[in-house]
Parts: sequence; structure tokens; C-alpha cells
Amino acid sequence: MKSSRKTELKIITYVIAVLALSLCGCGFVRNPVTPPSQPQKDNSGAIQVIDINGDVHETSVNVVESGEAEDNAAASLPERTLAQVAQNLLIDDDSNFAYSQLDENGRNCYLEIYAILTEMLEKIEISSIDPDEVDLAFRAVMVDHPEIFYVKGYSIVKYVSAGSVKKIAFSGTYIMTPEEAEMKNSKVDAYVDDFISMAPHEGSDYEKIKYVYDRLITENEYAVDSENNQNILSVVENGRTVCQGYTKVMQLILNRMGIFCTLVNGTACGRNGVPDAGELDDAENAEWGGHVWNIVKCNGMYYNVDVTWGDAAITLLNSDGTLSRDIDVNYEFFLVDDGYMIGTHDPEPVVPMPKCNSMEDSYYRHEGLYFTQVDRQQFYRAFESALASGETLMYVKASSPEVFEQIQDHLFKNENVFEYLGRTNVRYVEFPERNLFMISL
Repeated sequence: MKSSRKTELKIITYVIAVLALSLCGCGFVRNPVTPPSQPQKDNSGAIQVIDINGDVHETSVNVVESGEAEDNAAASLPERTLAQVAQNLLIDDDSNFAYSQLDENGRNCYLEIYAILTEMLEKIEISSIDPDEVDLAFRAVMVDHPEIFYVKGYSIVKYVSAGSVKKIAFSGTYIMTPEEAEMKNSKVDAYVDDFISMAPHEGSDYEKIKYVYDRLITENEYAVDSENNQNILSVVENGRTVCQGYTKVMQLILNRMGIFCTLVNGTACGRNGVPDAGELDDAENAEWGGHVWNIVKCNGMYYNVDVTWGDAAITLLNSDGTLSRDIDVNYEFFLVDDGYMIGTHDPEPVVPMPKCNSMEDSYYRHEGLYFTQVDRQQFYRAFESALASGETLMYVKASSPEVFEQIQDHLFKNENVFEYLGRTNVRYVEFPERNLFMISL
């Protein structure tokens, strides 16, 4: 290429998702600046414990000595209700993955708690007398069932005699009445039905998962002040949410489409579980916060998907100094293996999660944008496909820092990018820590 050709090669600095807002309820900090809250007693003597490890719930425990006032008595869960739950709950279905990871006692407790929460009952005696087993079963129910959006926690009454727990009565902590929950559930069903009606029904698992991922990100805004931001209503009613909302709606929709999807609790880079550019530059020393993401099954293999981090807008600097947002969806953590998450995500799941060992259907590989070497024919195909489909951006992912440098030389230093683009100017962004280029088409 002659040096007289007009070129506008501009390496642009990047800004990823300036979302350093507080994630309400996702506030566990790996390097805390303030000490964690301690359990507090309310006026009734109950112990209030706030769990802030992603699966946010409030738990209150009250201790009653046997023989105290009759109004402290526990009701029994109707056998009909429990039998109906056991029959209706598809315990072998992928949508109840956490249930499948519990032992027999835990599963019995899970079924009882699920029955209580779906019927919105209070002070029901359950079979377990182990508060830790009860807590695990409750958390497993909440992992499996994003449609239980009207529950923010639970309370238990321990009936004690001679220092030993004789029985436990369980109550859900409900944020609305049964009538309100039924009305909201109708909205949820309508939202999910509409979502599924527009899905590529004849498409592959990859196409269906990408459809849900793309639409959730483009139709919703990350907003810490969103009402109900710890459940699916923040998406269904407001289109404004945080990690809990994105993750739970992804799970609900994919499960109803017959695609395995579960929820992973943990922490992630960024004081609030969502990083700014500076924290990603030095993730090891950055503060980490509570976060949740999904594991899905695509073409028989398990993958991690982080919808929240996918809603990370990348800002491009124009040649006149103004800013433009040319991207709505980030695919860096779409269908990736466990190894790819190391350094930015640290899982702390409620139950053991499936191992994600494949990168075969990761976005860059699936779309032909993953390069193990400088391959001119692959570049021709990639640019031709992107331009033909009307894309405004194209990614190029290198397999290693060495390949990243080779691509950098080939495309930009040696100006071969103009041959692929068919024009003489280009804007692009480099992400060297991810061996990634983003090219404006």
C-alpha cells in the first residue's frame, strides 16, 4: 500500500461499562473498606441475619421453649399440598438442578419449603430440625425458581426443650400479598411468552441462547436504583435491573424454552461485582464484590454466561474528539469455560455446579473471529460476513499475546485492514489484556 494513500489509523483507548455503581444486595467485598455488618437483634429477641453473597435473603430465627403460649404453635403442611408439589415439580428436569445436588433429607426439606413458598404459607412445621439444612434447602429453591419473585427471605421458629431442637416451623418472608403476586405472575407469564414467541424456534441452541442474551441486554438498562432489582420484576416491569434481575430472567426464559440454565453465586472483579476499566487493568488487586451469573447447556456442553457484563457499553472516541456508543452487547463472557472466568469471577455456588470445559461455542470461535495465526482467507471471510450482514462492529480475537501482536502488525501496521474493508480509513479499539480488537465497520 502506497504511503500517499489517505489513512486514518487511530488506536483508541477504551472504556468498559462505567458501571461502578453499588449493586444493591450484591455488596460482599473481597477487599472491604468497611467492616461487614454483624447480626443484630430486633425488639422481639429474634436474630436478624442478612446474607449478602449474591443470593440475597433475609433470615430471622426465633427460639420458643416447648409449652409456651399456644399462639406459637406450628401448623402442619397439608399432605395434599406436599403430594401435589412432589407430583408437579419436575424433579428430574434440568430446571431443578440445585434440587438434584441435595441429599435425601435436603430434597425432602426442599420440597416442603417449595410448597410453603408457592402457597405463601406461614409458620408451617417441616421435617428438618437442622437450621443449616433448612437454609441450604431454601437457597437451593431460590436458585432453581426465579419465578418465586415475591419472597425476599424466610423466618424459622425453633421449638426447644431441654436445650434440644424438637421441631422447626418455617415461614416465607413475602414482599406482597397473594393477590398481588398472582397479578404480577400474569405479567411475568405474558413477558416470557412474548419473548419466546419471537425466538428462532428452528435455530440451534447457540442461536436461541444468543437471542435471549442479546435481547435482554438491548432492552434493559443496568440501574442500581431500579425497583425490585433483586428479582425478575425489575426486568419485566421496568427494564432496569442489576445482576440478579438479568440472571434470573435469563434462567426463567431459557428453562421454559427447554434449555438448561442455572444460577451461580460468587464474587467478581469490581467493588460491586461490575468493574470499571481501571479495575479490569489490575483485577488481582482490585476490590471484588458479590455477583451472580448463569451456566447454560449448549449443544450438550456446559458454558458460563454473564449477561450483566455483556451489558457493558464500550465507548469509541471519534476523530473530532466526541464520543459515540457503537456497541450495545459485549460477548467477552458469552459461552465461555471455567478457565476463561479465572481472574475476573470467583464462584461460590450454593450447590456444586456443572464443570464448564469447552470453548467450542464461545462467540468468537462460533462466528469465525478466533485467530490462532494470521490467516488471510479467514480474515476475508470474517470481514465479508460482517459487512454483508450490516454489522457496525467486528471483533477479532487472538489466541495468545504473540498472535495478538502478529494481527496488530498485519491489519494495522502493514495496513492490510484496508484491503479487507475496501476503504482507506478505519477506527478500532485494542484490548491487549484480552487479546481482542474491535473494528468499526
